[in-house]
Amino acid sequence: MTSTKPSSAARRIARLVTDERDPRWVKVILEGSKRAVARLPRESLTELRIDEGRAWTAAVQKRVGGFVAHRQAREAALGLLAKSSHNTATMVRKLETLGFERSVVERTAAELSLDGWLDDDTHAETRARSLNRRRPGLSEEAAAGLLEADGIDARRASREARRIANDTVSRRSALEMAKRTILRRGTRSALSIAGSLARRGIDQEIIRDALAANGVTIDE
Repeated sequence: MTSTKPSSAARRIARLVTDERDPRWVKVILEGSKRAVARLPRESLTELRIDEGRAWTAAVQKRVGGFVAHRQAREAALGLLAKSSHNTATMVRKLETLGFERSVVERTAAELSLDGWLDDDTHAETRARSLNRRRPGLSEEAAAGLLEADGIDARRASREARRIANDTVSRRSALEMAKRTILRRGTRSALSIAGSLARRGIDQEIIRDALAANGVTIDE
C-alpha cells in the first residue's frame, strides 16, 4: 500500500524520482535522504502542491497523508464492490474494519454514492432477491428481520419484505415444498413440521394451506 513517512524537521523536497516499477508514479525524496517519504501518482502533484524545493512541513505531510489514505480507501472499496454488493452502512463497517479512519471512510462512502458505485436502494433490492431465492415463502416479519440483520436499514428492509411476502411465485414454491415435506413424513408429524417451518420464518398462511392440503387443520 502507498504510504507517507513523517519527518520531524521541515526539510525540503530534493527530488521527485520516477518510480522504476511504474512511470505514472513518483517518489518524493527529501534533502539528506536516499529513501522516499512518499510515493504518489504523477497527476496528483499539482493538486497536492508537491514540487522540488518545497518545504516538507507538517501541513504538507498532512495533506499528502490525507490524499494517500483516501485513495487507498477508495481502491479498497472498489475491490469490495467487485466481489459483492454493498450499501453505505456495510461499506463503512468494512472500511473501518480494514483500519481506515472514520473521516476518510465517510468521505469515501459519500463520493462513491455520488459516483453511483453505492446505491442503497439497489443494494436492498439485490439482497432481497437473493434472500427470496434462497428462502422462499418467508413472512413479511421474518424477511424484514433477516434483511436488517444483513445491514439493510429498517425502512428499506420493510419495503423489500412486503415485496417478498407478496411474491406469488415464491409463495407457491414454498407451499409445494411444505406439502411434499408433510406428505413424505406423514400427517402424524405434521404439527412438528409446521412448527419447524414457522421457526424458519415461513408465512403462517402457507403453513396452514400445506397442512390443509394433507387433511390436517389447526384450531385458531
